[in-house]
Amino acid sequence: MLELLGDAQVAGWTKEEVLAAMIEVAENTNLAMHPNALLSVETELRKLMKKKDV
Repeated sequence: MLELLGDAQVAGWTKEEVLAAMIEVAENTNLAMHPNALLSVETELRKLMKKKDV
């Protein structure tokens, strides 16, 4: 990962951009590995939004 960070910075990416991209890849990979996790999050968000409207 450190090598990827260094290579990306040499290519012109900022450290913050590289780290944000790495986090996004990790989150997307996790969601792909656990497809029900996204459904659970969406369900909980809908419940919260309903409570807010009451």
